[in-house]
Amino acid sequence: MVEKILQYPDERINIGSGNVRFFDEELWELIENLKETAEANDARGLAAIQVAVPLAVVVVKDEQDHWIELINPRIIRHEGNVLSTESTLYLPDVTEEIPRFNKISIVYQDRHGEQKTMIAQGDFGFLLQRKIDYIFGGTFINKLDKKERKKAQKGLAESGLNGDFNACPTFSKREYFKSAMNKLLFFEALSLTAPLFHPSAETLSILYHFGQFVTITVILLIAGYLAYAKYEAEKYVSCTGCQVVGITAVAVKYFLAALLIFAGSYFLLSAN
Repeated sequence: MVEKILQYPDERINIGSGNVRFFDEELWELIENLKETAEANDARGLAAIQVAVPLAVVVVKDEQDHWIELINPRIIRHEGNVLSTESTLYLPDVTEEIPRFNKISIVYQDRHGEQKTMIAQGDFGFLLQRKIDYIFGGTFINKLDKKERKKAQKGLAESGLNGDFNACPTFSKREYFKSAMNKLLFFEALSLTAPLFHPSAETLSILYHFGQFVTITVILLIAGYLAYAKYEAEKYVSCTGCQVVGITAVAVKYFLAALLIFAGSYFLLSAN
């Protein structure tokens, strides 16, 4: 069955695709639908998310025009850097020079779940990289700098396609860092109540060392939070959640909270 292909500005294209767990008739039907849809649109490949199915499934034609089915594909090795002139069905009439790896090694599964490997280069390799980009949420536009993205967006607007692929998502993965820090600091703060129950010196020592572990882990998470925030700020042109002042304030808040709770741990739990 020929499916409708997502086109800009449909934001569903940015949804990350989940791994396929069940290699059954439902998967096989999806694969055949992707092939039929690609043929109907004169395309050499499609990712499942291009038809609004968020699964890590890709179908592509190789140099001999044979269909290759890739389930849960991952690039495990790459060589060289080149520019590839690319277009995609999601962005009508948009053609851009995109940085790509010249040669890639891929691991994937076939429709029966059997593990496979592949080495690809040249145009076929670029096609695979473009489709794998879709799996992780996004198009080749994300590989352009802010100026080029704005230019492409303006061209689409002039064609009557108004949207903003430079806007930040409503949910940021930075929240995962904050969630982890909140949980760790909560349990460390909870450990400060231990002296109220008159535990043994050994128990207090264990809790103190737990506090040390939490403090170091939170500092590492803060570093990861800042690094990911920098990545988002570079990726999205219009990102109200990526402002430097706000990001820094959050990082400072968690750093001070970690130091304050550890200080309490030192004075209340340390054997010294």
